[in-house]
Amino acid sequence: MKVMGIRLLLMAFLLAIFELIVINIAGILPFLAAHQANISGAPLMAFVIENLMNPIGTSTSMIEKKNPLFLMGSAAVIVLAVFMVFFMNGGKGRYELADKYGVHGSSRFAQKHEIFTHGETVEVSAKQLMQDLDASMLDSKGEK
Repeated sequence: MKVMGIRLLLMAFLLAIFELIVINIAGILPFLAAHQANISGAPLMAFVIENLMNPIGTSTSMIEKKNPLFLMGSAAVIVLAVFMVFFMNGGKGRYELADKYGVHGSSRFAQKHEIFTHGETVEVSAKQLMQDLDASMLDSKGEK
């Protein structure tokens, strides 16, 4: 349930962002056509800010005018958001754990059965370990 809620929240966020982009693209083309004679003096930034500040009003007016670019863009945004949220594989999938396939540069903590294999590791008492350590530090003359 938690994953589904996150996916729905992600879908709403994607819809909002992409729809703002569609509103501006669908509105800029008619805006540029209307100001074709004097594009450099056209209040383009004011137009974009108005679209961002009042997206519902702008969307409603584009729907009433049956702006084909807005209608096709909105349909594409809905399809894209649904696809991105529900049909794209999130995460790493089957490659998430390096234990299963192992690649150069992958690492993980070893498990006990991999460290303490029979015949490879020998149990030694602490006293014997210290004696072996002292013996290994003697030079060729038998001195430390």
